[in-house]
Amino acid sequence: MERLPEDVVKRLKDMANRIEGVGARAIINYIIYEFEVGGPTKEVLQEAEEMARREMEELKALIEVVNELRNLIA
Repeated sequence: MERLPEDVVKRLKDMANRIEGVGARAIINYIIYEFEVGGPTKEVLQEAEEMARREMEELKALIEVVNELRNLIA
């Protein structure tokens, strides 16, 4: 099974510790876990990218709701 270089793994883990967003942290932890268990694959990266895109769409929708609420109480 192919492994990632240690410096890359360390960078991923450091990023996971720095990221504040729960969704982003979950996605980076998913990548780390899948790479450690099954090795690095393009499929894992594709799924992670799709997860990130869905997360961004949900956050955009949340921002719209927050703005609507702001207008109601302004």
